[in-house]
Amino acid sequence: GDKQQLFDIIVFNFAVNEAKAQQFAKELLNKQHGRLLAPINTSNDYWLKQTYQVMDSEGKVLWSAVDVGAWSVQFQPDVTQDTCSGIWCAPFNGFQKKR
Repeated sequence: GDKQQLFDIIVFNFAVNEAKAQQFAKELLNKQHGRLLAPINTSNDYWLKQTYQVMDSEGKVLWSAVDVGAWSVQFQPDVTQDTCSGIWCAPFNGFQKKR
């Protein structure tokens, strides 16, 4: 059968919970050298503050930073999460889940 194509790198440009980032890393990254970079919520479902993290294909954090220079890390939330809150999220953004 077809083997799923694995990625060398995955970069999220929106905030995600740590469990989701780990799931993507474990399922989609090249096992030998794959890396994932994402702004991870500092607490699960807390969309107001993130930490940059680099993970390997096992979901292990290799590097992290709460602040990058003088900038605090805050990204638009993952609109697919039911816990998404703020102006980017339903019902303000028009996003609707598939049923």
